[in-house]
Amino acid sequence: MGAAAAVVGQNIGAGHPDRANKAVGVAARYGMAGSAFLGVFYFFFPQQLLAIFGMTDPEAVMIGIQLLRILAFSGLFISVALTYTGGLQGSGDTKSPLYISIISQVVIPLGVCFLIREFGHLEPIHIWLAILAGHVTRCVLSVMIFRRGKWRNIAVDIGRMEG
Repeated sequence: MGAAAAVVGQNIGAGHPDRANKAVGVAARYGMAGSAFLGVFYFFFPQQLLAIFGMTDPEAVMIGIQLLRILAFSGLFISVALTYTGGLQGSGDTKSPLYISIISQVVIPLGVCFLIREFGHLEPIHIWLAILAGHVTRCVLSVMIFRRGKWRNIAVDIGRMEG
């Protein structure tokens, strides 16, 4: 996922933005495949995974199972989001990933938790779902901004080498 930044930067520098675009798509698919593989274990074997770390308290195990089952799905979204934001960063667009992160990692999760707290009772599952909402938001915004294609026209001035 982080390698997408390097591949995009290299291909843009070589004058091949189409290859950069394709590379991000391929990297996102690999990221999703890896996340899906891990997600199967998170979803179907959460108690066994928690036992590896000595989790025996029933309440902690229950909360841990909830979290791992949410992360089983959340991982799919965050792997795609990280790949596409890496692509944006590799192109020289560092502002969009910053704004995406602020919205998806601060505004959305805290906003969801605040609203639930204001109109009901905040439980751990709500926090996990707020994190999932943030990851979905990050994925959607990252893909949307990357596909807009403005990154293809960013000029990066690295200065002149003194020799």
